[in-house]
Amino acid sequence: MKRNSENSVDMKFGVIAVSECSDFLATNLEAVVEALRNQGCLEENIVLKYVPTLHDSVVATQFMAQYTDVDGVIVVAPKAQLMETLPLMNGIIQIQVQWSMVVEIGGAECAKNIVSMISLQNEMELASGVSRAERSDLC
Repeated sequence: MKRNSENSVDMKFGVIAVSECSDFLATNLEAVVEALRNQGCLEENIVLKYVPTLHDSVVATQFMAQYTDVDGVIVVAPKAQLMETLPLMNGIIQIQVQWSMVVEIGGAECAKNIVSMISLQNEMELASGVSRAERSDLC
């Protein structure tokens, strides 16, 4: 979907809630959804999925990229905890590169960042004249 502004009305977001981070979820999950709404995202454009462990967040992000039409994913989990595990971070980075998909990790602060990054991606896509799908076919 081509957009050239930081208006998230037409953007679709995947939100992955990591159940083992229950304390973090209790204070951050609703805040993430609310922050996306405050950025202009429509309720029907938020795809919320739960995974049991932090390790499952990588494959869930892959599933979001492969099986949905989301523009980006927020993994609702403590960023420091995920960043301390190199294989998890490598998995997330590989998905970002392979699928050209923005992935943010953390709480409500991610909403503004992800909208800005998707807007930048869309702006650059429009300027290139080649869609993400077409560019993926070239690789």
